[in-house]
Amino acid sequence: MRLLTALPRVAPVLARHALGYADLAVEELDSLGDRMRRRLFVTLACTVAASVALLMFCLLAVAMVWDTPYRTTVVAGLALAFALAAIITGGLARSEREKSAGPFPRLSTAWDQDREMLRDVLAARENHS
Repeated sequence: MRLLTALPRVAPVLARHALGYADLAVEELDSLGDRMRRRLFVTLACTVAASVALLMFCLLAVAMVWDTPYRTTVVAGLALAFALAAIITGGLARSEREKSAGPFPRLSTAWDQDREMLRDVLAARENHS
């Protein structure tokens, strides 16, 4: 019953907090989009450059042993090296994805702080009653 009588006083505070949460979420989405766009561009540029360089080194290795009996050994070794690199980097990518923070970290922190403050206020009211 006390909650219903306190609602007219608490409603403006709750509305301000809701608007604050919405502003914080929009701000985080805007910055996330910019960061993701920059990260994607740099990652793609690095990947293309590294792939071309790696391809050139592989061609150089094969060309150096082309007229020798080690030609198939070098090609097989390169294939195994790439398979091993794919397995290792796949495991690293999976572990990095598991460690990454969830969406809206600042909003989650603000929500947790407000929830804790509200819990303290309600506990204090219960103790005074």
